[in-house]
Amino acid sequence: MNVIRKFLLLTASMLLTPAIVIAHHNAASHYLLDQKITVKGVVTEFRLINPHVRIYFDVKTDDGEVQKWLGEGNASSVLRRRGWTDDHLKPGDVITISGAPARDGGHKIDWESIVLEDGTELRGGNTKAGELERQLRELDKRPRRPEK
Repeated sequence: MNVIRKFLLLTASMLLTPAIVIAHHNAASHYLLDQKITVKGVVTEFRLINPHVRIYFDVKTDDGEVQKWLGEGNASSVLRRRGWTDDHLKPGDVITISGAPARDGGHKIDWESIVLEDGTELRGGNTKAGELERQLRELDKRPRRPEK
C-alpha cells in the first residue's frame, strides 16, 4: 500500500508542476519589450511585494494634467537580496523611470532602471534585456588582451 501511495503522489506532482510553471505570465503579454520609454514623476506609493514590486507615481504632462502611473519591477525576494527595503522609495521622491511601455497603451511601465533626483541609479527592474545590456556595458569597460 505504501508503494501505491508514493506512486500516486509522484504522478500527481508531475502532472501539477507544468501547470504551476505555466501560471506565471510572460512580461511580453503586458508590455512591449522591444520598445523603451522614459518618464519623470513623483512617487505616491512603493510596495515591495510579490509577484512584482510596484511603484505608483504621478506624471505631470506638458499641459499640466497629472497622470497616475504604475511601474512594475522584479519580485520582492530578488530585490531584497539586492538590498532593497520597504522604504527604498518614499512618497515625494522624484524619479525618472525607464522601461517597456504597456501593450494596451495604459500608464504602466515594466521598469528597467530608475534614476533619483540626485542622480543615483537604481536597478532591479523586470526587463531582463536591460540587465543584460548593463552587464555587457560593464564587460566593455574591462581591459582587453592585446591582439597578437
